[in-house]
Amino acid sequence: MKKIIVAALAALTLSGAAQAQTVELRFATSVANVEEPSYKAIETFAKRVEERSEGRIHITIMHGEQLGAQKKINEMIMSGAALMSMTDYGALGQFLPDIALLAGPYMYGSLEDANRLLHSDVFAEVSGRLADLGISIVMPDGLFGYRHLLANKPIRTPADILNLSVRVPPSPMMLEAFRSVGARPTEIPWGEVYNALQSNVVDAAEAPYASIYGSNLHEVRHVVSRTSHQIMFTTWVTSTQFLKSLPDDLQKILMEEGARIGPELTEMTLASDAGYAQKLKDAGVEIIEDVDIPAFQEATKSAYDKVPNITPGIVDRMREAMAAK
Repeated sequence: MKKIIVAALAALTLSGAAQAQTVELRFATSVANVEEPSYKAIETFAKRVEERSEGRIHITIMHGEQLGAQKKINEMIMSGAALMSMTDYGALGQFLPDIALLAGPYMYGSLEDANRLLHSDVFAEVSGRLADLGISIVMPDGLFGYRHLLANKPIRTPADILNLSVRVPPSPMMLEAFRSVGARPTEIPWGEVYNALQSNVVDAAEAPYASIYGSNLHEVRHVVSRTSHQIMFTTWVTSTQFLKSLPDDLQKILMEEGARIGPELTEMTLASDAGYAQKLKDAGVEIIEDVDIPAFQEATKSAYDKVPNITPGIVDRMREAMAAK
């Protein structure tokens, strides 16, 4: 009897030790500038998760594509790796085409539209299908910024971009968006964009002000045209397999802190946007304000019908969700 009690106590001790074991979680991001709002948000998230979990989850931030480009990281996550990734809906469209629509040109009339869609039943359905593929969304709605065109000439109308080679992120939605205005889009990982512009592999690129400045792209191209063609949300993801392997309380902490940090990142991005625009101007960049946005909106409408393997009717359902008050 005594031996049984001792064995039981030993088992309980081992179980307790397993519960207390630290989960080492690497958080991958392509952002190189640690002063950008998105990086600051990751730092805040990591600190809060570690504090709430009493050290049971430790997050190490791997910035500047230290672990590889987004697609590689997302593939590792899908395969079950203990990773988080700062990615976006366009990149996730490589795995689930429907989700790429959330990164479409002029998809949202306002941030309020986006908020309604990202907290709607149709979003829950699509993100659930992504989770079934192995990628679970922890943070869905952090504003990364308004994307604009960077070139060596002003781009005021779709005619100005005709036949221009433009770097786009690996995203079926972005490829179709730029094809629809007559450009020649080329998928290049973010870490290679500076060299691609410098060596004229591409004529132009597109990104938010903070990313252009943070990666020094203004050193190789000197005109930013304020097309605002995409309101880009970053979404933070992890492996469904990894997430489900965690105790319930740790899963809850990750998801609750993800929901908490999204709106905070949006506020930080909005507050910093004008400052980064001014930094670009101070560095000698010309910012073109008189862009014919309605012309770009009209020209890019057809892109939504050309993304391969989209579920019939899903675009209409998303637009209905945004229109719901």
